[in-house]
Amino acid sequence: MRTKLEKRDCARFYHEGPVVIEQCGTGLYYEARMYNYSLHGMYFESDLALVPGARVNLWLSDFPEDSLPEINAAEVRWNEEISGAVVLFNYGTGIKYSRPIKHKDLPRHFRIIQGGLGSTNP
Repeated sequence: MRTKLEKRDCARFYHEGPVVIEQCGTGLYYEARMYNYSLHGMYFESDLALVPGARVNLWLSDFPEDSLPEINAAEVRWNEEISGAVVLFNYGTGIKYSRPIKHKDLPRHFRIIQGGLGSTNP
């Protein structure tokens, strides 16, 4: 996982759930696990060593149908190998959506785990 304190443009919401990832143009699909998301991006873990700048498509599969955000195209911002712990996947990845999701599309039962810019939380 990333160790540097990051400045974020908007709050992150904790939600662990399955995600399906496709590297654009490959037609190959991979299982991944999302751990948090925001209006602009997401953190997930997978076995893919993705290169920053790579384009991916993704699908969320465990949201209730009536609250499913429309997210499918994104750019890889960073990808780091996860080492030194017992983990399900080998890589942690941060992505930025091609089109931000809207507040109204967010499921209402998730809790904020880190505030946006100017937040006093570490």
